Amino acid sequence: MQTTDAKSRYRTIFLSDVHLGTRGSRSDFLLNFLRRTECDQLYLVGDIIDG
Repeated sequence: MQTTDAKSRYRTIFLSDVHLGTRGSRSDFLLNFLRRTECDQLYLVGDIIDG
């Protein structure tokens, strides 16, 4: 069985209102997305971390 490790490529990705640190943040989805993508610019906007 052969797997492909091809990543999606974007010039810019904006991540907004991720709310890491909260129960509903779904950091597993974010980590999976970041592992499958590449970009030139990554902007973290909005509420990224909540305490």
